[in-house]
Amino acid sequence: LLCTIGIHALPAPMPNCIIYTRVSTDEQALKGYSLPHQKSVLEMYCTHRGVSILKHYQEDYSAKDFNRPSFKELFEYVKVNRSMVDFLYITRWDRFSRNVEEAYRIIREFRDLGVEINAVEQPLDFSQPDSKVMLAVYLVIPEVENDKNSIRTKEGLRRAMKEGCFVATAPYGYLNARNREGKSTLKPDPKLSPLIKAAFEDFATGNWTSEEVRKRYYKKGLKVVKQSMLNILRNPIYIGKIAIKAWRKESAVIVDGLHPALIDIETFNTVQSLLAGKKPKKVHTYSEIDEHLPLRGHLNCKRCGRPLTGSASKGRNGKRHFYYHCQPPCKERFKAGIANELFEQLLTEFVITEDAKALYKQVLEETFHGEAKSRKLRLRQIKKELDTQAARMSSLEAKFLDDKVDANAYHSMKQNIEAQIAELKAERKEILNMKKNIEEYLKLGISFLHGVDKLYKNSNAEIKRKITGSIFPENLTFLENSYRTAFLDELIAAILSKHSGFQLLEIKNPAISDGKSNMAPPLGLEPRTP
Repeated sequence: LLCTIGIHALPAPMPNCIIYTRVSTDEQALKGYSLPHQKSVLEMYCTHRGVSILKHYQEDYSAKDFNRPSFKELFEYVKVNRSMVDFLYITRWDRFSRNVEEAYRIIREFRDLGVEINAVEQPLDFSQPDSKVMLAVYLVIPEVENDKNSIRTKEGLRRAMKEGCFVATAPYGYLNARNREGKSTLKPDPKLSPLIKAAFEDFATGNWTSEEVRKRYYKKGLKVVKQSMLNILRNPIYIGKIAIKAWRKESAVIVDGLHPALIDIETFNTVQSLLAGKKPKKVHTYSEIDEHLPLRGHLNCKRCGRPLTGSASKGRNGKRHFYYHCQPPCKERFKAGIANELFEQLLTEFVITEDAKALYKQVLEETFHGEAKSRKLRLRQIKKELDTQAARMSSLEAKFLDDKVDANAYHSMKQNIEAQIAELKAERKEILNMKKNIEEYLKLGISFLHGVDKLYKNSNAEIKRKITGSIFPENLTFLENSYRTAFLDELIAAILSKHSGFQLLEIKNPAISDGKSNMAPPLGLEPRTP
């Protein structure tokens, strides 16, 4: 009727679509899933079906979900222009997703927006319920394949790591490289490896925190944050080892790497002890005020008996004056220079006799060398234990090569044997060095008292305090022109005396006590009643 009266029916509008092409870098290189090829297939399909293409989005990004840059842009476009978009076309369902749960979620979201998703090479008729079965098959197969590839990749990487290969990005201080056999390994970074080594050595002293070490070497080129510095200090990669994490039923192990070590094992173990909280006693750094107050901590107040401290005050001319003084409310205070000079004069009277020197040397030699037999016996025991551990290592390697021990057990037992060997070698080294140390102790022990005054005068504050504490177990009391203490160290008193023993009662300053003479009178050493 419309045609009879000259009115023609309007043609149905063409449906609109968006085409989406996606490939990961490895797929494009290995399987030929090129982006141009996918686009060509989609365009031909749309032309044949009479579908207008509104937009084309392409992705060269690997992700396990839909958190992809181009896809997020596509989704935003669809939400804004939902009335214009009818279809989203892809070539195959594995180009869409390899995650079943995520794929179903996105399909539902697009369906709620009135957009149907379909694959032109694996088309589905969603008006038929049976299509859901085929959709599940199309989505599951890529996920299964992806999981299988992931497992094979991980197993291959673990096998390579157990052989000593390094298959990840090189850590700080190293560069990725390959050895002569073509295996993946590491080589030292000429710029950063010296900084890594110096950072370990500084931290191993116990005088620096990890953050202080980080800041020190950050300026020199080791650009790392706080947590990265801690990770570096804990990483066994720097002693030539590779840490392999636990996986499935395999335990975590540490194996020998093919790469060279930057840090020796002793330094690394010291660093681990420090990180675990086993901190050595921190060495005190002495300042200028300590050098002028070497007796601080070794003097008692003559008024209240409390230990004296010391400090400096600045005069009108800007010169600093040092004093030993008590704590308030006590007002005891005297010049440090006078007390220090008197103490140095006191040490000049400590002279060891030749007979005492010979006897002292004999006692030391008997004491030190008396344990020589036990040391020799221990060295023999260590040698025997090392031979036993070496035999165990050889046996373990033979069983591993004959497939009598699995890789997990092999690496675990090997690690334990290596740790025991390292401990035995360290003990042997300590015993062998002991003889050299004993000879030095004999020389120093004799020369110490023979010239203790000169040694004290030419030493820093730390050594001065050690000398004072060695000779005087209890604190001294300064009495303006003399010192008083309860007693000398018994061994030192015996060495210095020709008699059976002496008790130091009072040591006077001759310059003050005797105005007529500058000659030093004998010290207040009075023999005890036998």
